[in-house]
Amino acid sequence: MISHKSTIGRALAVVLGSLAFGACGDPDIFLASDQYGQASGALEGTVTYTGALPCTENGRVLGAANLLVLDVRLLPPPEGVGRSAASFNVVAGETLFASVRGSLTFHSNGSRWCPEASTPPVTVSATWSVGPLAGGVYQVRGFYDRDGNFDPSFSISNLPTRGDVAGGAIENAAEVATGKAPRYRQLALGTQRSPGVWQIGPDGAKIGEVAVTLGLPLPTERPIFHSREVLNPKPVPNDNPLQVVMPADFQLAKVDPADPAALEQSFVRVRLGAGVPATEVDEASNRPFSFPVRNGTALIYTREDVDGNGTIDAADHVPDSTLPSLYPMVVFAKIPKTPSRVVSGPVVISQGLTIYKDIASTATAPTDLRDPLGEAIVAVRPSVICLDPLDVTKPGVVVITHDTDKAGNRIVADEAAFKAALTAKFRRPMDLAYGCLPTGAYAMNVVYPTGQAWTTPNEAGVCAASEQPATADTCGARPRLVSQTAVLAISPPSDASYCSAHPAPSLCGQ
Repeated sequence: MISHKSTIGRALAVVLGSLAFGACGDPDIFLASDQYGQASGALEGTVTYTGALPCTENGRVLGAANLLVLDVRLLPPPEGVGRSAASFNVVAGETLFASVRGSLTFHSNGSRWCPEASTPPVTVSATWSVGPLAGGVYQVRGFYDRDGNFDPSFSISNLPTRGDVAGGAIENAAEVATGKAPRYRQLALGTQRSPGVWQIGPDGAKIGEVAVTLGLPLPTERPIFHSREVLNPKPVPNDNPLQVVMPADFQLAKVDPADPAALEQSFVRVRLGAGVPATEVDEASNRPFSFPVRNGTALIYTREDVDGNGTIDAADHVPDSTLPSLYPMVVFAKIPKTPSRVVSGPVVISQGLTIYKDIASTATAPTDLRDPLGEAIVAVRPSVICLDPLDVTKPGVVVITHDTDKAGNRIVADEAAFKAALTAKFRRPMDLAYGCLPTGAYAMNVVYPTGQAWTTPNEAGVCAASEQPATADTCGARPRLVSQTAVLAISPPSDASYCSAHPAPSLCGQ
């Protein structure tokens, strides 16, 4: 047992907020459109930055403080299934660092200047406000975008990168500095009418003096990846890593803790490569993408603090097994027929089983694991979680294709404990059902404990309607990174009669 010193992990997990379901859909919607013309809510306060002086470029301070207001029902991964922030505000670097502008250097030719590493840190502040907001309970998280590459409209640039400075409105900032998990302020706007339902009165609602602190430099880049290889059990036909196929009625061959090799080989597994394939490095490194992949990349393995108590121990395991839960976390999210970043109904996700080298090595992964590798292996679980994140009174459901493996071993040994673990994680009752999975395409999402994430398919690989002509290698005038098109495909069942007798619950849709 060790103290969870991954302050870059549970502490100050900062996200713009998205598993990026339907990564190539419409841009994030940050404002509560249903509040226009009505009484609404607002938050305001002060943002304080403590850290290195900013860089400058073209006569201006580079970067900005980005403040994200999150509905607690729609927290981003790894804590929830949120797709976007409820609202968003930017405090420009010019404003935040106005009091220390005389300490900065501005090159006459407009080139970028950054302070020496030995330059003493500074503390600066500015005011902020966000609105209109619908009634609800919110958290405020944020980061300073030091390199100026943040763009909320695109999934390939909508999250913090290495060197950005993270933080939020935190109640236990002193504890966070020692490695404890953060407790974000719960900001309730309006009056609670029923569980999960809040209403703004005719005079509106405002909470002021919300202090946001930014002070944690992020040491990692986003987990950029590509699907490199499919490792599949017979007789599942899988040879295309850009479309990993698993039938809707897939059944594991053998689930026996005493035979870890057989257990591992029972799964459809995907080998994810860090960064992009060597053939795409030049194009990915250049504009318009500017991926940080030229000097090599890695996917970093660490243990997950599942219960959030600040300590990694034997209790931090995946819900349906004693195997430890690991990062990089891989989540497959069903892409709706009409992609949108605004949650309007149930979501369907499947969390992969992250494997460290092999199942045996995963079982014995040390509590202080931190191993940057050039690849990660994830097993696709034959199960999904379906829930309506906007209705906290409605139970969610876990759907597993079969209650036993082909040898007759139970898939879930203790159903009550399994449901209890998921109920705690998703903060609502969770039912368990056995049946077929919803068919269709699922986005692949790799998430770090910081909330930094990467998704395929994304804009680098998929052409917009305006980018014509679209070819296998180009989207109009720009290159197309084919590696960034990978999906998981839940295909029609091998045995249609099984799915007729065991359909997916209605909450999961089709």
